[in-house]
Amino acid sequence: MSSQWTDISVPLQPEAVDDVSMTLHRLVGTSFAVETRPSAAAGEWPVTAHAYLAPGKGQAHARRELLRALEMLRIAGDGVVGVASEASVDADGYRTRWREFFAPIAIGRLVIVPAWLDQPPDQADRMPIFLDSAMAFGTGRHPTTQLALAALESSVDPGDVVVDVGTGSGVLAIAAAKLGAARVHAFDRDPEAGPAAAANIRRNGVADRIHLTVPSSSPGASELATLVVANIVASVHVKLMPEYAGLLAPAGRLLLSGVIDTRVEEVVAAARPFLFNLQGVAAAEEWRLLDFTKGAPPFIDVET
Repeated sequence: MSSQWTDISVPLQPEAVDDVSMTLHRLVGTSFAVETRPSAAAGEWPVTAHAYLAPGKGQAHARRELLRALEMLRIAGDGVVGVASEASVDADGYRTRWREFFAPIAIGRLVIVPAWLDQPPDQADRMPIFLDSAMAFGTGRHPTTQLALAALESSVDPGDVVVDVGTGSGVLAIAAAKLGAARVHAFDRDPEAGPAAAANIRRNGVADRIHLTVPSSSPGASELATLVVANIVASVHVKLMPEYAGLLAPAGRLLLSGVIDTRVEEVVAAARPFLFNLQGVAAAEEWRLLDFTKGAPPFIDVET
C-alpha cells in the first residue's frame, strides 16, 4: 500500500475543461485543481488539470478508474484532451508545495490571505479573507473565483440574504458576509468541503451570519434570497437552474461563474424558461460570469 499521494495530471484545451472537471469531481471530489496558462506558446497545452489521490487502500482502485476515464475522454475529445501522466508526492512535500504556491491576492476591496500568513501591510486598506482551502474549491487564484468575488463586491447590499451554491472553501460565503449580507446560506454536495468551509468561516469571524449545509444533495434555504452566487461548471448550472429559480425572490440577482466562453449561450438558453434575464457578462481569460436578474427587463445581447 502506497504511503504517498498520487498526482495525476492531464493537459487540455479550454473547451474540454467542463467535461474533465465534471469527471474529476465525480471520481475525486474536490481533490483536483485546474491550472491555466494564458501565455502558452503555440503547440503547448494552455490548461492542465491535476487530480490528487490520497494514500490508502483505495488509492490503487481510484487510480485505475481515473486513468480509464481520462483515456475515454481523450479518445472522444478529438484532440482537446491530452495523455494523462502521474507522479508520486510524499505528504510533507505535498503540503509544503501546496502552501508555497499561494500568496495574498487583492481583488477590489478584498484581499485573500492564506491562513498561515499575516495580512500584508501594503494591503491594510483592504478587507481580508483568511483562507485555507484544504483541497476544497476556492483558493482565490482561479479566474472564476476572482470573477465571483468582484461581482459580489458590486452586488451585495447591507441586509441582503445570500445563497452560495457549491461553497467549497467557503470563500464566496465569507466575502458576502464581510460585504454586509445579513445572512448567508452556503451549500455543497461534497462532504469533504465541510470541514474546510467551517474552519474558514470561524477564522473569519462570520459564523453568526453563515448557515453551512454540507453535504447537501439539493440547496434549499429557509427564506428567499436577494442574491444567489455559484461558481460551478456550465453543465451543472444548467441542471440547477430550477433550483436557482426556487431560491431567489422576485427581482433577485443570480451570479453564475465558472462558465467557459463556448458554453455561454447554453447557460443563457437554460435560464430563459425560469425568467432569468441576462444583465451583464464579465470575462477573465476564457471564463465568463453571467449576471442575471429574476423577472427583470429583456435580455441583453450575449458578448463572449
